[in-house]
Amino acid sequence: LKQMLEAGSKQNIVQQKRLDEVFDLIGIRPDPKKDPAMQGICDLNEAEIAKHRNAVDRDLINIEYGQVAAHFYIARYGTLRSAAHALGHAKAAKLLDRTLVETRAIDRAFTQLYDHLLTRRTSTRYPDETALATTAYMHPRLTVGLALGGMLVAVALSEAGRSKRR
Repeated sequence: LKQMLEAGSKQNIVQQKRLDEVFDLIGIRPDPKKDPAMQGICDLNEAEIAKHRNAVDRDLINIEYGQVAAHFYIARYGTLRSAAHALGHAKAAKLLDRTLVETRAIDRAFTQLYDHLLTRRTSTRYPDETALATTAYMHPRLTVGLALGGMLVAVALSEAGRSKRR
């Protein structure tokens, strides 16, 4: 998990540079803002982690909330790519598509690791606890964060589309 998170951190830097290129291509200057949705995911992750002491449980929670964040970005990058394409920004759409493909790959890797850790975790039964109960216990209420700037790009694409039509 640590290696995946470190690799993901490096990938985020590459993706941020790509977003900067998208802004340059569409001629908009970014105006970074805190994303309340992503902050909520981070806050929920921290609250859930605080309830657990077992390292494997905490890893599973981090992966689960990480996937919530990944799905959040998959949705954002997918719609941004479509908007860029529809507004005639083919190169920006291609860059956003590359980020979308990478984010989906990260999600798949997290799923594989989660499955592996969960299998190990549920094979360790506690007195009077079934595998189903262990699994239910380990499936908290969802949600983690990496904050890029998907919404900023959406606003920029929208503004670029409006100015292009004028």
